[in-house]
Amino acid sequence: MGRKLLETEYGVYKELLHYLQEMEKTPAVDCNEAVKKQALPTSAALGLAPWDLMHELETIPARIKFLNDLYRDVCTNASGVPGPGMQVKVAAFTVWNGNLWGLRRSLLPWMQYHTQLGVCKFYVAFQGRDEATYRALLQLAPLLDMVLISKPFATTAENKAWLEHAARDDWGRRPGNWRLMSKQGYCGNIAFERARRDGMNWMAHIDADELLIPSVSLAAELAAAPAWAGYLKMHNHEAVIESFEVVNKYEEVTLFKTHDQTLPNRTSDIQWRFRLGTYGTFYQVYYNGKSIGRVDRGHIHMWGPHDFLGPRDDRWKDPVHNPEGEWKMAVANFSLLHISYTSWHDLMGKARISCPNEYREAAKAGNVTKVKECFCLDFDLHAYMAATKGEDAAREHWVRESLLSEGAVRKDGTKCHVYKDVDRLKQLLVRDRIYSRVTGPQQLLRAQELAIRHIAAGMGIKLPPLGGQVAAGGGGLTTAAAGAAAAAAAAAAVKPLPVGVAAAGTGGAVAGGAGTGGAAAGGAAAAAGAGTGTGLAGGGMGTGATTVTTATTAAAAAGLGGAGAGAGGAAAGATVAKT
Repeated sequence: MGRKLLETEYGVYKELLHYLQEMEKTPAVDCNEAVKKQALPTSAALGLAPWDLMHELETIPARIKFLNDLYRDVCTNASGVPGPGMQVKVAAFTVWNGNLWGLRRSLLPWMQYHTQLGVCKFYVAFQGRDEATYRALLQLAPLLDMVLISKPFATTAENKAWLEHAARDDWGRRPGNWRLMSKQGYCGNIAFERARRDGMNWMAHIDADELLIPSVSLAAELAAAPAWAGYLKMHNHEAVIESFEVVNKYEEVTLFKTHDQTLPNRTSDIQWRFRLGTYGTFYQVYYNGKSIGRVDRGHIHMWGPHDFLGPRDDRWKDPVHNPEGEWKMAVANFSLLHISYTSWHDLMGKARISCPNEYREAAKAGNVTKVKECFCLDFDLHAYMAATKGEDAAREHWVRESLLSEGAVRKDGTKCHVYKDVDRLKQLLVRDRIYSRVTGPQQLLRAQELAIRHIAAGMGIKLPPLGGQVAAGGGGLTTAAAGAAAAAAAAAAVKPLPVGVAAAGTGGAVAGGAGTGGAAAGGAAAAAGAGTGTGLAGGGMGTGATTVTTATTAAAAAGLGGAGAGAGGAAAGATVAKT
């Protein structure tokens, strides 16, 4: 149990400590039996029903058009050369393997969100084999640049170069997660070279289940980064899943474990005691953050998936912080949300692509030692073992290990204790900053969704109803927001939506509404807006000693550039509700 916390040391956590004391007085239970009684809440019941249900592919052309228009407005001016908001040029790199469904549900919204923040180049190492997906990605140039190393889309020379590298690399010769990390390093180094060629200043390595969360704006914070540091480490906040059936992780997942390095000292002592499931750690996947590095000051290369390396250089010299000009890291002023294993379907999907077939057979036979060859993390290993046993086993494993709901368990030795009054517990954890409630990405993407629907209607694409409208009264659109959405649809018949995400009125900024129970009318109005104003509210998450639930992320200054709060498009921070 670790060192016992003293109330005199942690008076701020007095209620949480009392909760733990009461929990530990209750009889221990069998973990596997307890999970059978665990509540399986819906997103609608939690007030998190998504607007975009992601149940169709027909709107992909409209989504590609929206993203290309957004790129033009945020990243260039009318002449096509760098314009407002582009003083700091930011790129992102990721390895991605998906089909059209993956494009619809993951890569496109991920790119939309980050382009709005001012990421104006994506180097995507595409590992898929689907022709239609490949052709769709080509339509996103010049915002997206594919790094190809595998058949059928890589050239023979590109594929040969990768295979030769993998044969030389220790991780490349190993299966599963190890080979993936080798691939990330190899493709990331290609991306670094292209980013330097393309005149980028910074490049982040983030995956499609990770979202940058600036505390003010991405451009402003990178511009203020210490000159003596070659790269910045972004602390990661791991998702806490509240709903049994998540279909849109960017809208439905709004609760996160706050990284203890952004909180007062010794907070990790109490965080650990609120771990979930049968693992002995508070974080289940990774704890060591991700990085964003300078690409405009000489050579830089990948050093595993979390860090970068570069040479010693006089350009890094600082009389106080770096007198020798060594390669050094600084801690970023902004954070990263990590949204993994959001449903048991995710668990099944990852298992299908994680390891060669021989490991699936070993998993079915219960050969953990053999399967471990394929994984770096025990959490991924055991998720894979469960998934190979079929849907029922995968579902039970995911509920036990990843779902925080009434009746969830925490393993203590060979027995488990059960979390009760979970709604109240979440209130305390958010209040005391052990958890963070972050709705900025949700609100931003909802406003963008309304803009996309206008484009789709103009293209003659048949539109399904907004998911929130279907679920109204159960955590979906409020009456006011539903009215705003209806008004937006009516306005589209008269006047097309301005490029990007335009806001209503002449003042420029529209505050994104809040509420644990669904979206705000303000968010709907922002995308529907008429008039000459621009700008969009974007809630975000600060770091350090300040609260992580109330700061602004970014502005959408449509047509004026928006790598942060663009000129004339100031962003009013979306109010973040604390459950």
